[in-house]
Amino acid sequence: MLTLAEPTTYEKHRLGRGKAALLYEIWLPILLFGSIGAITWAIRGTDGWGGIDGTIVPGMTWGLLWYYLCRRKGIDARGVSLWLGLGIALGGELGYGQYVSWIQGNFYMGVGDEIIHVAPWIGYVWFAIAGIGWGAPGGILLGWTLGGKGTFGRWAVRLVAPALAGYLAWLLVRGCPFLFFPNHSLGIYKGELDHHLERTVYTNTQNFVVLAWWIGAMIVAAFQRDRTTLVVGALIGGGFGIGFTLGALWCLGYTYAPGYIDWWKIWELNAGFNLGLLYAVTLYWAIRQVDKTQQENGLPPSPSEPVKKLRGLSLVASLFLLLYVMFRGASLRTGVLLELYDPKNINQYDWPLARTLVFAPMAAVAIGIALVGVWRILMSPRDFGVQTVKGTRLPERTIDLFTTIGLVGAITIWPSEIGVLYALFLCFATFALTRLNRHFDSVDAGEPD
Repeated sequence: MLTLAEPTTYEKHRLGRGKAALLYEIWLPILLFGSIGAITWAIRGTDGWGGIDGTIVPGMTWGLLWYYLCRRKGIDARGVSLWLGLGIALGGELGYGQYVSWIQGNFYMGVGDEIIHVAPWIGYVWFAIAGIGWGAPGGILLGWTLGGKGTFGRWAVRLVAPALAGYLAWLLVRGCPFLFFPNHSLGIYKGELDHHLERTVYTNTQNFVVLAWWIGAMIVAAFQRDRTTLVVGALIGGGFGIGFTLGALWCLGYTYAPGYIDWWKIWELNAGFNLGLLYAVTLYWAIRQVDKTQQENGLPPSPSEPVKKLRGLSLVASLFLLLYVMFRGASLRTGVLLELYDPKNINQYDWPLARTLVFAPMAAVAIGIALVGVWRILMSPRDFGVQTVKGTRLPERTIDLFTTIGLVGAITIWPSEIGVLYALFLCFATFALTRLNRHFDSVDAGEPD
């Protein structure tokens, strides 16, 4: 839930929206969320990270950005960052790789990689379903978080009904497989399946179940008149169904310009930008809801001390998870660059001594930052994470974080020419953040922008 941390600062920013409001409230945040999302989403798809842990990288980055922009406006969003990041990370378990060949009309099967025809529209439909699956948990969980507390019964329905919808979807797939598996009429899904067909069955079943879970959660939100979850779930879940599919169009380059560039990585950059855009739009909407709440109800009561500490711990956990997971994955490629081992003889799950030694100082940094944050929360009388920005190094530390993310991106993609796009997006993100910081400083000082 978003509450006020600094009512005076919040009021300055609310009243200070002038002719350039869209620039600072929409366009620059879109450029910021989208650009840093492009880098982190592409990092997620690099060797060194798995499913959920890899998606923690963009998820926690967006969560921390959400917290930072809110804090600069006097709004406390510490409780949002962790749940935003964990929500989108759940989508990391969903597959979609075979859909790339489907939109090109190719369906692989058999031990010898036999190719038969499949209608390209089937690939696009499943890309949309997969995109919703990737965005849905993040959107629903963020909607629940922004919506605040609820009764036990309300939460019980929220948790049980979508799970039931997912289970019914699983039963539907088992009962009517011809609706979900391409070329089912050819009888190729009988008996022992090859790895291509086995992957299709597993992936399509999983993606459809998550789609049904999302629909169930949205229906529950409608019955409970939970407007926040409906809006956020539609923006992040439904919106990424479109954004994910549009990004996948880059993979047609494998048909029309094979070998020209790593089209898959271009797709990942585009997908990350698209989802970042959706989070920026959602942030814009969420802040407007804070405006309505304050105008209707006045200033909210100050949260209790235990709640304040839990919010602070949530913020620290977000930063720790981002750094730890990002560094752990980066250690694989760093060892390759240092020529400590041959990349042909190691995969992301291997931990030879050389990689462990590379990761150790990185892990020490992440753990050290987390311990300092926890100590300040437990020992300091100040409410960690919401004290005034003036006199702190938060803006500089945020830019440092972006620079670190850009460096990790460069290490993981080296020596591919795609690395220049990482640098370009980092420039865009830094440009947007510095302009936003200048605007925030001007409003805080009561000066015209």
